[in-house]
Amino acid sequence: MLPNFVLIGFMGCGKSTIGRRLAGLTGHRFLDTDDAIADASQKSIPDIFSQLGEEGFRDLEQQVVQDLIGIAGIVLSSGGGTILREPNRAALKRIGIVVWLDAAPDTLFERATRTGRRPLLNTPNPRETFDTLLAARRPLYAALSDVHFDSTHTEQDDVARKVLEEAMRFRSRRN
Repeated sequence: MLPNFVLIGFMGCGKSTIGRRLAGLTGHRFLDTDDAIADASQKSIPDIFSQLGEEGFRDLEQQVVQDLIGIAGIVLSSGGGTILREPNRAALKRIGIVVWLDAAPDTLFERATRTGRRPLLNTPNPRETFDTLLAARRPLYAALSDVHFDSTHTEQDDVARKVLEEAMRFRSRRN
């Protein structure tokens, strides 16, 4: 049986899109932590941020991640900040092979700002906020990941296939 796959990375790296494609390749069920949080709270992510703040959102996120430990056959797309809390980092490692999807900062920023639905970027200077958050999170992604993949110049279907190949190589080296 194939392992679970846990996708981590900064906003705009393609976790949801690549995760759906990876789920299609593996036959696994695709799960997105943000969707699970919204479903559990019956509120949109922007509403959660505006009503509970980032800490309230992170509390809900931590519960969702903990609840996924022991579930098999999933591709999990985690929120970009899920890695900020140590209990989440430990849980993600227990859930499956951790794949860090990455891209060049300009690419990430362009992708992240396409929809205007990123609560953390609702600031007077979104690019400065983006750069500060990215710089703080990159070391956490690097430390947690089993596999690192840069998707800057790669088509989404190719990324999903390559992620699967790299994750399986990692798994065979570990066993």
